[in-house]
Amino acid sequence: MTSSTEGGVRKWPWSTARAVSHSWHLTWRPRPAAYIRARLAQQATAEHQTAAAELAEGWDEQAASGPLAASSPTLVRSVLDGLAEGLAAYSVRQAELGLDDLSDQSAAADMAAFLNSGTGAPA
Repeated sequence: MTSSTEGGVRKWPWSTARAVSHSWHLTWRPRPAAYIRARLAQQATAEHQTAAAELAEGWDEQAASGPLAASSPTLVRSVLDGLAEGLAAYSVRQAELGLDDLSDQSAAADMAAFLNSGTGAPA
């Protein structure tokens, strides 16, 4: 096999290039079934590992997809009060920086009204 190099690129005579490409064609055997089986095995392993991790963490898909619930109504009220207090402090800070709401309505009042209505939290 003789070849020459021009500009760093190997140049083969056409007969050699044809023979090499023909040999590659004869030796390359695509195996889509084997590839698909390997990918399915990888996917099954990943799903098994995820399920095992969720089980170890105590993850319950049905409980997680249900409505938000708290063990104590006072806990809910405490969280909502903390949110309202934090929002009020944030609004004051934004007003001091001149970054407060540009509309005529108060965002804090809107948020408080939302938190106090229709969420199931005691008023």
